Parts: sequence; C-alpha cells; structure tokens
Amino acid sequence: MAFGINEKTGQLISGVAELKQRLQRCMRTRRVTVPLARDYGSNLPYRIDAKIAPELEIDIYADVADMIAHPPNGFTDEIQLVSAWLERGENEMTLSVEVKLLFDGSIEEISGLSL
Repeated sequence: MAFGINEKTGQLISGVAELKQRLQRCMRTRRVTVPLARDYGSNLPYRIDAKIAPELEIDIYADVADMIAHPPNGFTDEIQLVSAWLERGENEMTLSVEVKLLFDGSIEEISGLSL
C-alpha cells in the first residue's frame, strides 16, 4: 500500500485511509479537467443534483465500476471492486464500496465516500 498526506490534517496516512482519500479525490474530479492527465477522474460529478431515481443509482454504480477499472486512475493493479451501495441520509447520499486488495487478497469495506 502507498503512503500519502491527509489533505485535511497534513498527517502521514497509509493503508485503507490513504486508499479512501485517493478514491474520494478521483470521485470529485471530473474527467477531462486535469490538463496533463485528461483521462483521470470519473463521471460521478455529473450526477450531483440529479433527481434520485433507480436509474440514477444504476448510473452511479456504473460510474464507480468504471472509475476503478479505468487504468489512468491507478486502481487497476491495486484493487478490484466487489460491491458498491448507496446509503441515504437526511439530505445526502454516501457511497460505500467493498474492494478486494490485489496484493494480499483481503476484502476491505470503505464507507462514507461522498463528492
């Protein structure tokens, strides 16, 4: 697993905390907006403020699968998506994913992902 810097506290993080931060950063970045890395990011920011319907949930799940499987995002050799689900709150929805860590085969649940 990689090491990184927590974007809010500046502390050194590793493991699942660093992976969660990278997933959130990729989820918040629209594709084609990073000048020298046009393929980096996801289509999830286009789903913000859309009417919550079953079709939207299917699109979100498809976008998450695409984001993790898209090679420029850097997750293809590290994790594999097992499942994804949405958790509805009062005025928000958060995403949780279950991923298989390819370097040791363990399954990790990462919850509370939001845009």
